[in-house]
Amino acid sequence: MHHRHQSYLRPYRRRWGLTQQELAFLIGIKSRTAISRIEGLKRKPSLNAALICMMIFDIPALELFPGLLSELRQAILARANELYDELQGNSSKAARLKLDFLEQLVERVNARHSESTV
Repeated sequence: MHHRHQSYLRPYRRRWGLTQQELAFLIGIKSRTAISRIEGLKRKPSLNAALICMMIFDIPALELFPGLLSELRQAILARANELYDELQGNSSKAARLKLDFLEQLVERVNARHSESTV
């Protein structure tokens, strides 16, 4: 299931009376257009922008952009499963180590997802 990333940037920005231009300035972006696109779900925030917003509003970045975690979770699970399938049948120690790691990775990501939905 594909989830569009969600952003709570607009409500937090408005809570403090900041314009898009002012927030863009604080983040170090030249134009308010990037803020508008993030708020309108047309662009994902860069890592720098997400971390700076976290500092500005004193709220974890994943609470500001909760859909982003879901999107990243789905992507890593898909790639981990693909790599796992590619390594199947390889009996080397290195492949077994990787397969064990990938199994743990999938389990860990799924467990954290279950914790966050409770």
